[in-house]
Amino acid sequence: MKKGDVVKFKNVVDDGDESLRMILLEDPDGGRVLVESIVEMNIRPTYRYSVDDLETCTQK
Repeated sequence: MKKGDVVKFKNVVDDGDESLRMILLEDPDGGRVLVESIVEMNIRPTYRYSVDDLETCTQK
């Protein structure tokens, strides 16, 4: 994974997360990474997740 990749959760825990896609805002460092949710909002929410919980995907 690298900055700019589109990622999704490896294992979905909450309903609706199976379709959630996020963009990496930074290169992974120290096992965690900052992501921005791809949603229809003026200000997109950002989160910090463990790299182990994410996988790259080709679909947005």
